[in-house]
Amino acid sequence: MNNSLTILSDFIKNKSIVLLGFGKEGQSTYRFIRSYFPQMHICIADGNEAIGEHGLLKCDDNISFELGEDFLNNIAEFDIVFKSPGISFKNYIVPLNQIISSQTELFFRLYSSQIIGVTGTKGKSTTVSLLYHILSKLGKDTLLIGNIGTPALDVTHLIKEKTILVYELSSHQLEFVSASPHISILLNLYQEHLDHYSSYHDYRFAKWNISKFQNVNDTFIYCSDDEQIAEDMKLQKINAKSLCYGFNNKSYISYYNNKLIVNGEKPKEFDIKEFKLLGEHNIYNLMAVLLACSSLGLDIEECLHASYSFNGLPHRIEFVATKKGIKFYNDSIATIPQATIKAIESIDDVDTLILGGFDRAIDYSVLVEYLTSFRPLNLLLVGKVGDSLFDALDKSNYKGKLIKLNSFNDIISKAIEYTAIGKSCLLSPAASSYDSFKNFEERGDKYKALINTI
Repeated sequence: MNNSLTILSDFIKNKSIVLLGFGKEGQSTYRFIRSYFPQMHICIADGNEAIGEHGLLKCDDNISFELGEDFLNNIAEFDIVFKSPGISFKNYIVPLNQIISSQTELFFRLYSSQIIGVTGTKGKSTTVSLLYHILSKLGKDTLLIGNIGTPALDVTHLIKEKTILVYELSSHQLEFVSASPHISILLNLYQEHLDHYSSYHDYRFAKWNISKFQNVNDTFIYCSDDEQIAEDMKLQKINAKSLCYGFNNKSYISYYNNKLIVNGEKPKEFDIKEFKLLGEHNIYNLMAVLLACSSLGLDIEECLHASYSFNGLPHRIEFVATKKGIKFYNDSIATIPQATIKAIESIDDVDTLILGGFDRAIDYSVLVEYLTSFRPLNLLLVGKVGDSLFDALDKSNYKGKLIKLNSFNDIISKAIEYTAIGKSCLLSPAASSYDSFKNFEERGDKYKALINTI
């Protein structure tokens, strides 16, 4: 009996199980359990009633379903719930003896000693992709998994003893875990996903599970400049070796006076002009990656050199094109005010800013204050958040132009109308896309498509 089967068997033996959610991760969990236990009874619970006809399940006689809008009302009887990340437990009271697990929890049980886990409100995908890029460049056997797109249990057949598992972790994936990665990185903490959680506190402390179950042989990496992390650390018991990074001269890795300094030693050779990612926030991401690499015993300067060939990810301060003398940038990933502020500060000549989208009850006062004190911009405002920002900025006597739009399709024509030649137009919405789009990628792709019609 191999190790995976032993651990899985010990966990679910003689227990009733339900897979809660049958999207990408739920299907992955189903395939993994079925590969070891083809006869075990599994219940699938999902809000989508069409799941009952899913091709993956058609030949499975050991399946039952709880489908439709009341699917959460019928899962209390099960011993173990394998919860998918997109399912909110905001209004679900977990029975006393019920175990809430997940694909992440199961994967941690199997491979925690090989995992570098990365979480934070913003920067996760860029950080894990940069880390994966550097490790691959240096010839390491590594896999990129998790919230970035590849379900962790889909790659178990590729994992060897020395494989490094770079795992992007959302708060939803971390919410109910009882183990942590060997190397954990917490990038930052801001208000986000308040539609999913009962409070900002609950959201933050789901993130903190990335370090909660580490021991003295593990490593915890965090940003010393993040005020919320600093505040929360007063309440945390950190068992792992802690390493911090920041724009100061006190962190283990510091970017200070335009120099990259490691543990107070001679500055490392770092050519910021060769590093292709824009913005100070990406220097933070780089420092987190370098600490992870250093924890693996890798040479920092070799890692820096490898980082220069990383081109970044779509929808993250992505230069799209110059049209009619205007430079267009796509930062659709920016779904919170702090991300939008960082994007503005990363591009010197922003003249027009596109804001707004789905309202998730986030506090926008920090953005209103920032924009009011910043030089006047042309603000194209869409969606419910756009309406709220219009009212707040108007009351603040905003000196720039406030233009409310009824349709996302109108943004490029208005951008051309208002943006000065030679200047930049930036899509950095500070809001979710769910009012009009499936996700931020679809919103960014739509923006780019509109630009390319010019």
